[in-house]
Amino acid sequence: MATVDIHYIRAALNCAVRKGAAADALLDQIGVSQKQLQQTGGRAHGDQMTRLVQAVWAELGDEFMGCTARPCKPGVFAFMTRNSLHYDSLEAVLRQGILFYNLFTDDIQMELQQQGNRVEFEIEFARPELDPDYFYQEFWMIIWHRYASWIVGKKIPLSEVCFTYPKPAHRRELKHLFPCRHHFNQPRLKFSFSADFLAQPPVRTQRDLSQFLRHSPADLITIPGEEEGYRARIRALLLQQDSDVLQCPSFEALAEGFNISSQTLRRKLKSEGSSYPQIKDEIRRDLAVEKLFSQKLSVSEIAHALGYSESRSFTRAFKQWTGLTPSGYLQLKR
Repeated sequence: MATVDIHYIRAALNCAVRKGAAADALLDQIGVSQKQLQQTGGRAHGDQMTRLVQAVWAELGDEFMGCTARPCKPGVFAFMTRNSLHYDSLEAVLRQGILFYNLFTDDIQMELQQQGNRVEFEIEFARPELDPDYFYQEFWMIIWHRYASWIVGKKIPLSEVCFTYPKPAHRRELKHLFPCRHHFNQPRLKFSFSADFLAQPPVRTQRDLSQFLRHSPADLITIPGEEEGYRARIRALLLQQDSDVLQCPSFEALAEGFNISSQTLRRKLKSEGSSYPQIKDEIRRDLAVEKLFSQKLSVSEIAHALGYSESRSFTRAFKQWTGLTPSGYLQLKR
């Protein structure tokens, strides 16, 4: 599973703290320290994000995580999905889901509009001031985009996303969550995609849904699927290697492999809010956390696997990514 910016750990934690929950107890459950929490630009494992959301749901008894005037009892999202999955197109599934929530609560209202060959999924929070970190507003958009992608079995490329607030400090991370054009200070939250997807039939069964809900929100945070951008294609190319050591070809070789010029590839990556050095750094970061967190490899083994000539260079990079040294990160897990 990928890593997430520590901002989202802080923001999700704040949701619970504002409702009287104890921050330290929740942090202990997921293995994140206060020092790591305060690290600007730090990263956390995706599993930690998943467990924190689950912990906040349980602590507050509220799927809206304290970010609305009235709570949403646990199980509402599952009930909605089970009653909308049997429809015969993505459009019908989404419209039934939207109708369900619009009838269930006044705190979040949604609308699906088709403008020519573009679909706009609009969201309005009645009390956005109850979510000062914008956590749940962004999470709600992520939920519906990822859920729609999961329904049809492929990642639905977004054309643009609109936010009702100014550019936040974590705007760079938003580019990874929503790799498309961003607009801020807009009247309503909104994400847009091609209307071609509306007619596609669901490819999931109720059994698939049971597994999906059992792991929720893991598949909503980092749902697998087809990616069409060059950032995703480069990531796939680098991650699907047979070599035990991460091999990163030259930028020119990448462009040649895609049958485009270096200038064109650089421009396309820039339009996706990315660059080749950034992609390589992200992959090394995610692999490092995965190998340390799940595979229990030593620092020297991880450094070698990621192509570092010495462990000290890897340790410095790891601390920049997570706010902790590898040994400090491991101590949190014990």
